[in-house]
Amino acid sequence: MRIAVVGAGVIGLATADALLRRGAEVVCLEADVPMAARSTGSSRIFRLAHADPELVGYAAAARKLWTEWSDRAGVPLVGTEGAVLTGPPARDWSAAMAAASAPHSLVDDVGSLGLPVTSVAGAALLDPGGGVIDVPATAEFLRSAAAPALRSGHVHRLDVSDPGVTLLGSFDPVHADRVVVAAGRGTWQLAAQVGMYVPTALAHHVRFTFRLSDPAARPPCWMDRTESWRPGFTTYQQCSGPGRWSVGASLPAEDAAWERGRAAVTARSRDLVRAYVREFLTGVEDEIVEELYCDFHPGLGDGVHVAGAGPVTAAWGDNLFKHAPAIGASLATALLDGTVPDIPPA
Repeated sequence: MRIAVVGAGVIGLATADALLRRGAEVVCLEADVPMAARSTGSSRIFRLAHADPELVGYAAAARKLWTEWSDRAGVPLVGTEGAVLTGPPARDWSAAMAAASAPHSLVDDVGSLGLPVTSVAGAALLDPGGGVIDVPATAEFLRSAAAPALRSGHVHRLDVSDPGVTLLGSFDPVHADRVVVAAGRGTWQLAAQVGMYVPTALAHHVRFTFRLSDPAARPPCWMDRTESWRPGFTTYQQCSGPGRWSVGASLPAEDAAWERGRAAVTARSRDLVRAYVREFLTGVEDEIVEELYCDFHPGLGDGVHVAGAGPVTAAWGDNLFKHAPAIGASLATALLDGTVPDIPPA
């Protein structure tokens, strides 16, 4: 069976790798450099902690596959820093983790957790299975693993016929028995050609990296939902390299809207995050040493979205990097079996 994968971000490459290891003939088409768009950067947060027990279980399955990837890569791809959630969702997420039998604890004093903050109101959820994903090492591993399938080219059109699909674009036509589209912002255009709806709305997001005062510090990954600094201001944060601390803020929808433009949203984010670091964090210097931009579909949260139309499957979502090994395996199994992917609904 010949399967085409459109997009060589982390989900496309994970799917191509899983298909190749199952003996499929695979072509993975990418218009840019693999892992160059939403999958770029130095780090991501892995966590078992989610609001839904099914997603906790799916993350646990992904964690086992991350371990397998690490063994194949010869280097650890996920760290052991742990992850912490602070704010009102902590108790509900704790209940979800308990329902999924995932190790965790609730603590009232964040001072013992090593976070770069003096105090935070309310309980904190500690997820010992969380940690920092090494993105460059993951990219190197996946590019090598999927190398036999990789081809450069922009897909313009999907022609569904009986049997299979012909992919047309900046390359000689490619025929495949089945196709999976995991092309980030380009997914909706191809999905629409075969009658599938994928959200078209986009928003801007920027993550900023700062220096830690103690270069040897390794705080846990942190999702701060307390709004302690300012109402409506929440963040995710992680150690993105030796002596480096990255902060991404969730802005109000109107501040991150696509129509505002990348430059305006970046400037607004930069001002807010620098002020937050300066006024609220401890042990983090407020000079920005790196900025990482991405676009995203607003409102999708942690859910994984999959749709199908005949031989074409589309996958999209937000915060998917942490689930990549499991998503790739689920898509590969479904494509080969002609079934619906075994992925928790969003």
